Amino acid sequence: MPIVVFGPVIADESDGLEAVSLQITVQDGDEALVLFDQVEVWRSVTDTAGPFEELTDDSWRAARIPKDATDLSASPPTGQSVVIVGLELELRVDEDDDNDITITFTGTDPLTFATCASQIIAQGGGKVTSYVDDDAKLVVATTDVGNGATLRVLESDGAAVLGLPFDDVQGFSFGKEARIQLVPGQEVYPFTDVRGSGEYFYRTRFRNRLNGTFSEFSQSFSVQQALGISTSNIICGQLDLAGLDGRPLRNIEVCVYNAFRADIVEGKLIAEGQNSKCTDDDGHVEFFLVRGTRVTVAISGTSIVRDIDVPTDPALATFPLLGKVGGVQDDVFTVQYPDLISAERRSL
Repeated sequence: MPIVVFGPVIADESDGLEAVSLQITVQDGDEALVLFDQVEVWRSVTDTAGPFEELTDDSWRAARIPKDATDLSASPPTGQSVVIVGLELELRVDEDDDNDITITFTGTDPLTFATCASQIIAQGGGKVTSYVDDDAKLVVATTDVGNGATLRVLESDGAAVLGLPFDDVQGFSFGKEARIQLVPGQEVYPFTDVRGSGEYFYRTRFRNRLNGTFSEFSQSFSVQQALGISTSNIICGQLDLAGLDGRPLRNIEVCVYNAFRADIVEGKLIAEGQNSKCTDDDGHVEFFLVRGTRVTVAISGTSIVRDIDVPTDPALATFPLLGKVGGVQDDVFTVQYPDLISAERRSL
């Protein structure tokens, strides 16, 4: 799974925005790279359980409402006719009340959705556009694209007549970035949530652009969870478990214990005693660890216990918890690496 590692959070005091920088790490040699060629980025504004909404799409997107609207077609329908002359539609762009737009519908009732869309464009000051989609719904969208663009429909009589939602969930939309394209040999991919927050949660997953298949999600983290120690001093330890038949071992508890050497990093004492997680459906588990600390790794239900010094090499973003990277102390269990020779296949 792609790993979310956080970079700096840059706050704009003028409007309260926080640009959250994500460093998404994809381990070179990951078998998933054979199946997938993109990375999706998702965000939750509530908690680690979600709901999550994707910040990426197949291409750069404007913020638009309704969220489930289809793209503008070559021959858009006219849409229904409504009695709306004299009513107003109020919109807010980029969450700035200085960018509030009021559309006043004119003419002779009834007006078609297509006529209403034309008036929204004409009075939108170049900040919004509008059209009727293939499902005959009136759509309003920003002219800007990317996750920095936002659109909010404010409560108004015009919104109600046009069928535009104005609640906080469906009546607010943000633009989207293009999904991250994986490049052979590249391990770290930067991504910035322009309108993020230190309180938001993020997660990622792989995607195949051609057939639309995708992997499981990575673990979700917030900036407040991930930061404390700077990201340059954080590394991700990974472990994949399989059974004797080769199938992934699911829901196996893996524990990482602090050796309590009074390690002080960036003036902070590393004091957490134990961190436990269970393997996912792929038999995979991962832990964010502070470089240079000493920890004990134990796998529940086995006699496997290993003491390691977490790698300090800045070139490494990930390392195998039971691999050959990292300082090995007195193992209760010594990890074995059999030399598997690929034999020529013969028919009997």
